[in-house]
Amino acid sequence: MLARLIYASEAAASLTPDSVQALLAHARRNNRLRDITGMLAFDSRYFLQAIEGGRQPLSDLYARLVQDPRHQRLMIISFEAVLRRSFSSWTMGFAGADASRRGLYLLHGASGQFEPHSLSGPAALALLSELAEGAEHDSREAAPVG
Repeated sequence: MLARLIYASEAAASLTPDSVQALLAHARRNNRLRDITGMLAFDSRYFLQAIEGGRQPLSDLYARLVQDPRHQRLMIISFEAVLRRSFSSWTMGFAGADASRRGLYLLHGASGQFEPHSLSGPAALALLSELAEGAEHDSREAAPVG
């Protein structure tokens, strides 16, 4: 059964651009092996991520995230069965969340700030979908459609 998990977390410590790129490379490699696709938004403080795949691989991945010292205040926003993937083009799409996207944050949240813990499941999915339209997309990182 195909599922989507959307979660928010706060970075436990400041991450450098190089460490974020290393995190993305690691996630893309592992996600490819597990047939997981997804989209990540990060603004140097908060993570908002949607991951898609089988229920057990998603549950296993979330269990690893809970143990990851880079994350704190993990919150499941949504975990549901889906008929198709919303982020099938990426093993892990990425959008750096910044002030230039304030209009998107106002559209999908209560404020003009990137506050993923306050989003509903539908609002988080809509925000990530819009961010994905302009996200970093490396065709070499394309994931299988499933």
